[in-house]
Amino acid sequence: MNQPLSMRTVASMVLVAFLWAICFPFIVVGLPDAPPLLFSALRALLAGVCLVLIALKKGRRARYSPRQFLVLAIIGFSYTGMGFGGMFLGAGKVGPGLATVLANAQPIFAAILSIFFLREVVTGRLFAGLVLSFLGVVVLAMPELEFGNARFLGALYVLVGAIGTAIGNVLLKYQAGSDDIYWSMGIQLIFGSMFLGGASVVMGEGLEINWTWSFATAVFFLAIPATALMVVLWYALLARAHLSRLNPFTFLTPAFGLVIGVLLFDETFTLAEVVGIGITFVGLVIVVKAPSVVNAPGTIGSHQ
Repeated sequence: MNQPLSMRTVASMVLVAFLWAICFPFIVVGLPDAPPLLFSALRALLAGVCLVLIALKKGRRARYSPRQFLVLAIIGFSYTGMGFGGMFLGAGKVGPGLATVLANAQPIFAAILSIFFLREVVTGRLFAGLVLSFLGVVVLAMPELEFGNARFLGALYVLVGAIGTAIGNVLLKYQAGSDDIYWSMGIQLIFGSMFLGGASVVMGEGLEINWTWSFATAVFFLAIPATALMVVLWYALLARAHLSRLNPFTFLTPAFGLVIGVLLFDETFTLAEVVGIGITFVGLVIVVKAPSVVNAPGTIGSHQ
């Protein structure tokens, strides 16, 4: 059946984008008190343990084959390890405009990967909405882009994180609906925290954390609503719709970030930001209204 996305799916994806958006302010709040990789490892570990405890509370058992554990380990390395690591390492090293553009290239990478590995069909209308939404993000970030002063290493961290998230999303789509949501996301987050912790040791960050109230608050909000809740919603959505239909909603993240800045930090919108939000919204409307195409029988990723 060729159907647009349901309003429930749209509302859930908007919530996912909002939860992702609140990450950036709390990362900035917490970074002065802890090394970036150790900070990100702590975030992933607390979120993973929270989901495992929920699974145990519900009386569910973890029943996974060695192959499933391997897939979850790869997801933990790519989605959580590379994604969180790139986000935390890149924060503060490049301007927020450039970081926003690079981080939000993720849906483009994921769309390309999903064509080859999930056999998803990306129609011309869907691709146009994807590109238009990304263009809106570029316009949003233009006032803050400082290519001449941006540090190459910081930009590389953010880009590698975006690629890791894209790879993880494709693998999550492959897994979605086939196993327990709390155990799966909890396990991959714990695997990711192990990779991040190991990377922290290799890079010689040390274990010093200044446990201020601001840092504890940042860790709580990053681990529980912005990670545990967000990944459970995301995983559930992946079981119902194509990755290429859902991913463009992440372009709302920088728009939500601007709104948070206005409400909490007395920032104001520029004309470029208003235009960028408008372009992003038009692109998302195209994605929402675009009919979904069912894959050929037997192909991976044929969920609607």
